[in-house]
Amino acid sequence: MAHHIENTGKTPVRFLEVFKNPTFQEFSLNQWMALTSPELVQAHLNLNKVMMGALRKQKWSVVK
Repeated sequence: MAHHIENTGKTPVRFLEVFKNPTFQEFSLNQWMALTSPELVQAHLNLNKVMMGALRKQKWSVVK
C-alpha cells in the first residue's frame, strides 16, 4: 500500500519504517504518475499542464 508522511509541525521529524520482508522495494509516486497516461492522471487528480510538466520520469532518492 502506498503511504505518505508529512511533517505538520515546526521541528524536524525522524521516521523509521520497518517491514518484515526479506526484499526491499520502493517506488516514487512522482515517477509513477509521470509514467502513467497523462490523460488518466489529469482526469483523476485534476492537475493542470504545469503540474503535469513538473512530474519526473526518473526516480529521485529522498536520502542520498
